[in-house]
Amino acid sequence: MKKIIYIAWVFISGLIITSCVNDLNTTPLDEKVLTVDQFYKTDSSYMQALAKCYAGLSLTGQQGPSGNSDITAPDEGQYQYIRAYWNLQELPTDEAVVGWNDPGLPDLNTLNWASDNGFVYALYSRIYFQIAQCNEFLRQTTDAKLSERGITGTVRTKMPQYRAEVRFLRDLSYWHAIDLFGDIPFVTEDDAIGTVPAQKSRKDVFDFLIKDLKDIETNNLLTNNAEYPRVGLEAVQTLIARLYLNAEVYTGTAHWEDCKTYCAKVISTKGGGPSGGLAIVYKYLFGGDNDKYARGGNEGEIIFTIAYDYDHTQGYGGTMYLTAGAYGGKMQQADYGLTSTWGGIRTKPQLIDNFSTGDSRYLFYDSGNKENTNMSLFTDGFGCIKYTNLLSTDWANTAKRAKAFPDTDFPVFRLADVYLMYAEAAVRSNTNKDIALQYINLIRERANLNDFSSSDLNLDNILKERGREFYWEGQRRTDLIRFGKFTGDSYLWSWKGGVIVGKAIDSKYRLYPIPAKDIAANPNLKQNPGYN
Repeated sequence: MKKIIYIAWVFISGLIITSCVNDLNTTPLDEKVLTVDQFYKTDSSYMQALAKCYAGLSLTGQQGPSGNSDITAPDEGQYQYIRAYWNLQELPTDEAVVGWNDPGLPDLNTLNWASDNGFVYALYSRIYFQIAQCNEFLRQTTDAKLSERGITGTVRTKMPQYRAEVRFLRDLSYWHAIDLFGDIPFVTEDDAIGTVPAQKSRKDVFDFLIKDLKDIETNNLLTNNAEYPRVGLEAVQTLIARLYLNAEVYTGTAHWEDCKTYCAKVISTKGGGPSGGLAIVYKYLFGGDNDKYARGGNEGEIIFTIAYDYDHTQGYGGTMYLTAGAYGGKMQQADYGLTSTWGGIRTKPQLIDNFSTGDSRYLFYDSGNKENTNMSLFTDGFGCIKYTNLLSTDWANTAKRAKAFPDTDFPVFRLADVYLMYAEAAVRSNTNKDIALQYINLIRERANLNDFSSSDLNLDNILKERGREFYWEGQRRTDLIRFGKFTGDSYLWSWKGGVIVGKAIDSKYRLYPIPAKDIAANPNLKQNPGYN
């Protein structure tokens, strides 16, 4: 699949270009560019188009590691999907800080952004480029289109599965959009190309996503343990659980029982073996062979991932950013499987203080100063070595492999998250707390910590446990908002509100603004409250 992603990355440039014009039958002036109908005449094109939909989450353009970007970007690497998503989910929280002074980036550290912030625009652009790719795939793969082109055989038989995968990928991006931006422009494959999108409420999009994902589930369009790194049924069910977990934020109505129901479905499939389906060694989940800890087997913890590969998917976002970008100072890159350090992102002291002695998830480099007194100084703050390019076998070797780009995949959904989602929903609904306690203790036992007792099972401890388990995985902003601690002054951290000791911030920052460029271009859009 990684090789197919690479093939599609180069081959489909013409499809993306010609899909943007009103007349899809227009003959391009460049003979190297294919029209949509020319492209989709062959069976192999459909797998390449499918791979391009996956590649939209990992790559940035038509050549690697940079060049010929899919979207206009002043810095192509900064506009990579996972890198942009991670910045907006982690930098404004108690977990991370970046020392670079690119315009708009310090505002993420201090929670002081506006509608013209380039890094907000970077993710917004990537989200909607990804949605557009998925919508176009769905337009071009209807039964009518396939019949018109004479497509039969395996491709025709497999097409319901392919379409379900792409629907999931689109739904994933729409979830990111409502989580970050609230009421958003919304289009599907049923809208003609060139349609000016209407703005839909967060609740309406939430309802669409639940309905669409449940349709995939109930019609058996996907199976469990799909070919890595493609979408399986358990990924669909996990996304439904994640939507239900945050339903009260998105819609005003809690869905704790629904969240538990879907967590239980995933656990019934993935939660086997003596470790409850978790990888036995936590740090192996974030190394160069972490694909070993996905899909089937007793340690198949990773449910859905964004694939990276030194040979085929190179770039300056994703896990390259989370490895090289997090190494600097006295840290030796060769110790972590890479050949370069960028000296950019590191931790905030509140993250370090959340750990107790002996926790095996403590993967930090002591720079001598855990405080972020000078945000521009990389050694003001501990380094994070959670993401490496090391193989699971490298940790015991003196001589470790080192590459210019990582093979490390980015875990989007893990079974540990499903266990903790269930535990949180159980506490909030005051039901099944005995099962919740079992699930949270599976995670603590893997971390070499004492089990929680029933008196420990409360929301404060669950939020702290989520911080220890999922730090730097792009979840923290969403978690803090759900727990009511992101804005206001109930919880302060370094540089919250622009002062080193932290201060209260306005509730408007629970949402990012719709970028000013899109507001200007689309008269249907209304800006989020508090932003110009």
